[in-house]
Amino acid sequence: MIIHANVFNYLIALAAALLPALALRLPLLPEKPMRHSWTISAVFPTAVMAIGFYAMVYELGYQGYIVALITGIITALFAKFILEKVVPRPESEEPE
Repeated sequence: MIIHANVFNYLIALAAALLPALALRLPLLPEKPMRHSWTISAVFPTAVMAIGFYAMVYELGYQGYIVALITGIITALFAKFILEKVVPRPESEEPE
C-alpha cells in the first residue's frame, strides 16, 4: 500500500499542533459534557484547525514538512492566545 507524502504532512501538522498545545497547558480534551463545553483543548479545535489550515496552505501551492511544522505551531499559538478574542464564549457560558 502506498501512502501519499501529503498524508505525512497532515500528520506532522497534527503533531506539531498537539505537542505545543500540551506544552502551553491546554487540556487534552474539553470539559464534560463535551457537546456543551466551550473549553479550548488540544484535540478540539486546535488539531482540527491545524489540519484545515494546512489544507488551505497546501491548496495555495505551499507544501512540505517544514510548512506543515510551522502551520501546526502557529495554530497551537493561535488557539491558546487569540481564539477566544476572535470567537468569544457565549453569554450563557461566561465564567463567574
